[in-house]
Amino acid sequence: MSDQQASPMDNDMIVADHDAPRFPIRLRWTIFVGLTVAASVFLLTSIVLDMERDAWLKSQEMQAEIQVQRLGDELKIPMLAGSTAEVDFIIQNFSKSIPNVTAVYFQDQTGKKWSIGATGNIKDIIAHTTLPDTTLHLSTQELWFAKKVMYSGSDVAVVAVQYSEDAWESLAIALMQRMFFAALFVIVVASVLVYWLAGRMSKPLEEMAEAAQFVADGHYDHRLNIRGNDEFTDAATQFNLMVSELQHKKEMREVLGRYLNPELVSDVFDGQRSSALVNRKQEVTILFADMVNFTSFSESTKTEEVVEVLNQYFEVFHSIITYYGGHVDKYIGDAVMAVFNHPKEDEQHAHNAVLAGIAMTIACKKLAIQRQDGEVVSFRVGLNCGDVIVGNIGAAERLEYTVIGDAVNVASRMGGLGKPNEVVLPRVSFIAAGKGFIFEDMGEIEVKGVSHPLQCGTVSIDDETLKDDIGLAIARAFDMTLPTSAREMMGDI
Repeated sequence: MSDQQASPMDNDMIVADHDAPRFPIRLRWTIFVGLTVAASVFLLTSIVLDMERDAWLKSQEMQAEIQVQRLGDELKIPMLAGSTAEVDFIIQNFSKSIPNVTAVYFQDQTGKKWSIGATGNIKDIIAHTTLPDTTLHLSTQELWFAKKVMYSGSDVAVVAVQYSEDAWESLAIALMQRMFFAALFVIVVASVLVYWLAGRMSKPLEEMAEAAQFVADGHYDHRLNIRGNDEFTDAATQFNLMVSELQHKKEMREVLGRYLNPELVSDVFDGQRSSALVNRKQEVTILFADMVNFTSFSESTKTEEVVEVLNQYFEVFHSIITYYGGHVDKYIGDAVMAVFNHPKEDEQHAHNAVLAGIAMTIACKKLAIQRQDGEVVSFRVGLNCGDVIVGNIGAAERLEYTVIGDAVNVASRMGGLGKPNEVVLPRVSFIAAGKGFIFEDMGEIEVKGVSHPLQCGTVSIDDETLKDDIGLAIARAFDMTLPTSAREMMGDI
């Protein structure tokens, strides 16, 4: 595999997986923004709730400090006086009159205690806590505030009050509900805007993908509309420049392909070094067709008309030669030289060359362009099969990739041996052509440049299937409707 050829793995990398579900960019951005906003709102809600709880606790501590301090002061005198009933009344009244109080705990120095709603191990917690004479927020799961009661500078009791967190839970629920609806509104609005914006941003990409498909199909006249002044505009501009270069390259290939070997042109434009360009020996079949009495025709006819007539015949000849897998190597004045089995390999090159030669003579009869001297334009066709040298011939500044050798010279001599619209070839080439043909022997003929006489003759066709095929080739050359015109061509075969 050459360096320029792409491996299957490379092809897998550059071709999209069309079986995979399509995931548009606008949908990706919408989901991404929606998730981002949702995550941001969740994080913001956590921060706000944390800050609000701290603020609520500070507010609760301030209220508790006042209320617990007042309760302690009210309990001093009844406790010192030993009025248990009055202490019970004050505690009961405090728990009922103060909102959010769920439990009260009071204990004097003798160990006697009063408790309303207190559960758990609050006694042990207070016992292991050094209480100041100011209200302290105890480290418990419940919301307890406690302080020691002082009288004449001495500790006489401890008092603790538990507050309910229902107010905070109600506040947190309300806050989260507001945050949720606000987040939902932001997510919906942001998603709609992002979907719309992403759609506008992805539209140039969709247009570029559609345009790229047109270019891939060979339509190099397709261009993108340039609008705006951003990265998409830059990409569209570069895309148009690329397509213009491809169109220019295609036009150059078509123009050069008319003058040079198409194989060479393709290799040059595709950046490949084909093995067909290596100098080598190869068996080919060479076909020559030259106009009869061209000198008198050119002298008696205007130059423009000479060129026009030649081009009409060569147009037909080129179509027939191409139909049978041959390649027009060059035009030599009034003659055309074609090669079969080069550059495209063809195992039946001799067979196809004979068919092409016969089809060309029949096409000449169909064209039947009359010269000013009254004669009809006709061509002699000669061909030969043999080994030739295929290579680059010429100077460093101007090369021609062609075939040379004795087989080429013999083919050129064959055309001069026959009559107008006859195909002449050596017998060995006739044998190489295979079945379906008739050989009319012309005897052994001394051919210039060949050391020994060659048995030569004209060839005609003797197979109905081959006649049908020649009819199709001629009809195609004349650009006619094949089924009807092909049968019309049969009459001259």
